[in-house]
Amino acid sequence: MSDEKKVCRTSSLEEFYDRMGFSLPKQVTVDRDLFEESELKCFEDYFVSLCTDLTIYNQLFGSDDSVAVLNEFNNFIFHRIQLNFIEKICLKIACLMDPAASGRNCSNKNLSLKRFVEIANCPELNKAYEKLYESYEKTGIKTWRNKILAHTDLNTAMGKFTFNLNFEADDLNQIIREIQDIIDLIKDPEVYTDTEVTLPFDSDVNSFIFKLSKLNRATDA
Repeated sequence: MSDEKKVCRTSSLEEFYDRMGFSLPKQVTVDRDLFEESELKCFEDYFVSLCTDLTIYNQLFGSDDSVAVLNEFNNFIFHRIQLNFIEKICLKIACLMDPAASGRNCSNKNLSLKRFVEIANCPELNKAYEKLYESYEKTGIKTWRNKILAHTDLNTAMGKFTFNLNFEADDLNQIIREIQDIIDLIKDPEVYTDTEVTLPFDSDVNSFIFKLSKLNRATDA
């Protein structure tokens, strides 16, 4: 048997599926002319800011070695910074998960993911959003935002109304990943966008931790 006959060559995904007798996965079809480019850009800028905060949080507090350096330098201050990062990230997530509109007769448009999903009117996007929203609701972030972060409810502040927060850093990363997946489906289904932001050289977390560790060693000397 010749090498040509022994080796199967696939020049495209379509050819592979055809040769194997598989049905091609259904492509998500979104009419991108429905969207205002300026609104999508505004949403993306907000989302990139959120991804930047999450990237810094993950790199600062997601490693035992990094946390050890921070704690040695100033445990109290960096613990407060960690809490502030979590609150800021959760507040931004909650804003993106707002309804498409609010106010009397829904007259105020929101810069929310739901707005773009409704505009698209695509079954696949609706299904992806429903799955995302279910995960989001389970975290308790929505109630935390409404009762504490963006509005200090008296009964909640006094402990008369309680609620549970059920999330870890992995849950926040997963929510962000699913939001990005929906954005990619809207803009270009063949694109996969990383949610980890590349920070400026010499201003990233590794550089920051290195400089702090040098200060820690100098103090100990």
